Amino acid sequence: MTEEPTDLEIHAYIDGELDTGRCFAVETHLSRHPVLAARVMGDLSIRSALGLLTRDTAPAAHGLKVLAAHLRGRRPLWRRALPLGASTAGLAAAALAFFVVTEGPPGYVNYAVASHRIAMMRAHMASQEETPHFDSQEIALRTRIAMPKFPRDWAVTDVQLFPTAKGPGLLVAVKTQEGQKLSIFAVREKTDAPERPDAIREGEQSVAYWRRGEMSYALTGEEEPGAIDATAEALARHWS
Repeated sequence: MTEEPTDLEIHAYIDGELDTGRCFAVETHLSRHPVLAARVMGDLSIRSALGLLTRDTAPAAHGLKVLAAHLRGRRPLWRRALPLGASTAGLAAAALAFFVVTEGPPGYVNYAVASHRIAMMRAHMASQEETPHFDSQEIALRTRIAMPKFPRDWAVTDVQLFPTAKGPGLLVAVKTQEGQKLSIFAVREKTDAPERPDAIREGEQSVAYWRRGEMSYALTGEEEPGAIDATAEALARHWS
């Protein structure tokens, strides 16, 4: 049986750095996971577009406009360096296109997704005791992190503090009345997140992120981005 490829191998596949055997393993894996395959193909198309923009034979400005119009707002699965050996005009166009294409959520969203996955792992490990007690006043006093008011039918299943580059981040894992497992991540950092939630897909999870004053938030779950975004919109309107 072909060993399932790792994320690093999928990265290498996009960059054309795998041998034939591991390429076969990645392609077999992608053929069984159409959503992931679509994301990988999208990143391959971005890589090709950046390569085309570095060629002197194509008008850089026109190529940039087409790329920006087609990919505005899309965040690639993996961010890679610009191609080497480009002309000055081509490299400038590729750099600007790279900025347009990779513009996405602020860095704290990565912490939110990672902490959500850790919380979901803890929930299935007998040796990892969850901490379902949530005291918003104590949290605010000790960390200066303010949290929105949760719906009454949400049950808190875990509360954890995680270190980030800007100080402690708070994760509160919850289970809704419908059985959905969500997590709310908050950090005291004034980021460039929008004031109204915006949602994206990150692998198996969707995450909606937003900001309120000096606080930045992210809601992560397994539902599609539209559903997570709607939940985050309602959450952002209610405060303790």
